[in-house]
Amino acid sequence: MRMLDLFPILRGMKLNEHKLIYTSQNKTKIFAIRTDKICPHDFAVSLLIPERKEFRPTHVRLLFDLYLKRLSNEDDAKKLFSIIENVYDGDDPEKYSNELLKLKFPMQLDDPDVNLYYMQLLMIEQEFNYGSGGCKKGKVEPPREFLMRFIRWVASGEEEIDKIITNAVRNWPPPTKYATK
Repeated sequence: MRMLDLFPILRGMKLNEHKLIYTSQNKTKIFAIRTDKICPHDFAVSLLIPERKEFRPTHVRLLFDLYLKRLSNEDDAKKLFSIIENVYDGDDPEKYSNELLKLKFPMQLDDPDVNLYYMQLLMIEQEFNYGSGGCKKGKVEPPREFLMRFIRWVASGEEEIDKIITNAVRNWPPPTKYATK
């Protein structure tokens, strides 16, 4: 589903509601759970991987996983980063289902489709909390650009993951040169 189409669905969730957003081919389920933790309508992203306990991945997991993918298969990683840019721009992740299934990564935490869907949710969460109507002041516009800059930084291969993750967990903005594709 396109980001704009997900906004009203996620905004309409009741407190503590657990909404299934996507089920991957390997049966990993991605949920949104309304928490109101940061702002009204704030939600957490949750993954339920078969035979594992449900957990809430963060942007750190996403960035580390994308880093592993870039290290293990640079050509397929470039394709994935291109798809990520398109979803950031508003495309429906479903549009890339067949392409994503062809990508192979010897090192990864989650399949590429799982990355794409929960990345989209993390970006929507930034829009809810730091965009117009949110209760926090964002550092970049649009607010989802904050996460996208970190993703571009990982894609660039210019830094080791340690520096990127340190900046991400301390909420320091990534370099402004990653504000463009």
